[in-house]
Amino acid sequence: MPKLMTGIAGIRGVIGDGLSPDVVARYGAAFGSFLKGGRVVVGGDTRPSRAMVRQALFSGLVSAGCEVIDLGLATTPTIELMVVEHEAAGGVCVTASHNPVTWNAMKFLDGRGRFLGPEEGAEVNRRFNENDFEYVDVQHLGKVVAVEDGGVDFHIKAVLDSKFIDVSSIRRSQFRVAIDCVNSVGNLIVPNLLHDLGCDVRKVHGDMSGEFGREAEPTPDHLGDLCDLVTSEGMDIGFALDPDGDRLAIVNEHGQPIGEELTLALAIKHVLSIEAGPVVLNLSTSRASADVARSAGANVFRTPVGEAHVAAEMDRVNAIIGGEGNGGVMLPEIHANRDAMVGIGLVLSMLASHGEPLSVLVSRLPQYTLLKRKAPIGDLTPDSLQDPLRDAFHDARDIDTRDGVRIDLEAGWVHVRPSNTEPIVRIFAEAKSKQEAQTLADRATTAIRGEDE
Repeated sequence: MPKLMTGIAGIRGVIGDGLSPDVVARYGAAFGSFLKGGRVVVGGDTRPSRAMVRQALFSGLVSAGCEVIDLGLATTPTIELMVVEHEAAGGVCVTASHNPVTWNAMKFLDGRGRFLGPEEGAEVNRRFNENDFEYVDVQHLGKVVAVEDGGVDFHIKAVLDSKFIDVSSIRRSQFRVAIDCVNSVGNLIVPNLLHDLGCDVRKVHGDMSGEFGREAEPTPDHLGDLCDLVTSEGMDIGFALDPDGDRLAIVNEHGQPIGEELTLALAIKHVLSIEAGPVVLNLSTSRASADVARSAGANVFRTPVGEAHVAAEMDRVNAIIGGEGNGGVMLPEIHANRDAMVGIGLVLSMLASHGEPLSVLVSRLPQYTLLKRKAPIGDLTPDSLQDPLRDAFHDARDIDTRDGVRIDLEAGWVHVRPSNTEPIVRIFAEAKSKQEAQTLADRATTAIRGEDE
């Protein structure tokens, strides 16, 4: 298992087994040197390792002459917005997102509050690997400035001001909303946002302890406590976030998870009912979102997995909305980043405008089964995946090799790719029925293991 996972936008690892203070400080110096000093906004989630990582990061940034704007605890989308608000050269999100509590990470942002692109990320990694740091003398050392306003009010106002979010209709609906912010930074902002929208709020895992209380990833298997809260309290809807607040999962009024993929499909349907425009999705996102977009007359563009790729393509095609099927809604009117708070506003607007329960709205979406599997990465590489999968899926309509291998067939699709955040290969398979999806996933798994069918 790799000690560190290095991607274009940052570095993550297990505390005490790879992600050490010296690694963090050197990455801080590498990023600060890349920025040539300047202002850097820093915030992060509630993980128990946050003090160690933040202090080491501050040391590296200050040594390169950076002025650090310390937001303290903050969601990733809040940090992204505050980079722009503070006219900073960049930002750092101290969070391992959906990874377990034993992990932590630094995710680097540019001056637009976007994750670094491939060339920028490669330069930061080069500086780290080659010890190419531009340390400054004592007269030019940076400083750390703690700010009282961590950006919550600014973030909420940005959501409430969106033309796609009907605040008056939501307030009239007086929704009863259950939330699960996994004892992390979503609890700083989601209750306030919902109260401003006139909602009656109930919480589970609602403190800031950093002891998550459930698995970090907000997938259906992990949302039992939220489901129980929805049913026991008679709530209209339940929302679940990951620890850094950029992914949104939803539970319907019957206490049933609808699956993260449909978060994005609902958001797309609502936005396109108000304004037309292109839609951008990554290669692992369900056909449900693409079908919804095309049924509204929108052009759909696909990108490799990763928020930076989606954001860049949204810029290129002037997209109205985009995102990733893991519950990541990206609305460029506010900012072209995944934002659970934006997703909450859009979904509640859709509920308010239709006046029908969530289960009814979901029943009208295209129905697919999307299976997600993991396998040890071993010696597999993106290139070594191609031939076995081409041989296994000779009936493919289209094959996309920009990010692992995605194979489109008449009955469904398969996407096999090395993870950017864990030492695994991810296998996605989608079809109209669970049995068909399992068959596709089994074919892909057999192929990459080099087994005969």
